Amino acid sequence: MKNKIENEILTIYLEGEVNSYNAEDIENEIESIFSKGGFKGVRLDLNDLTYISSAGLRIIVRIKQQFDDTKLLNVPSGVFDILEMVGFLNLMEIQRK
Repeated sequence: MKNKIENEILTIYLEGEVNSYNAEDIENEIESIFSKGGFKGVRLDLNDLTYISSAGLRIIVRIKQQFDDTKLLNVPSGVFDILEMVGFLNLMEIQRK
């Protein structure tokens, strides 16, 4: 999983699918990145994400709970529709692709 820290903002690039089969591995990798510190906010770049299940949505909620300054960037239309349907537009800033 690619990531970078710039101006105290951690950007994580999610790609492919985040589903019940891989969510635990993804969450563990994100926690490993978090443990290194050095940032105050989190951006999830979803440009290359094709699918997100409820397990993936839970990961986003947990990140938001840890870091109030959490935003979703480059969200594809299909993923945006899911986020809108479950009320994420009221939870955090979401920028469409």
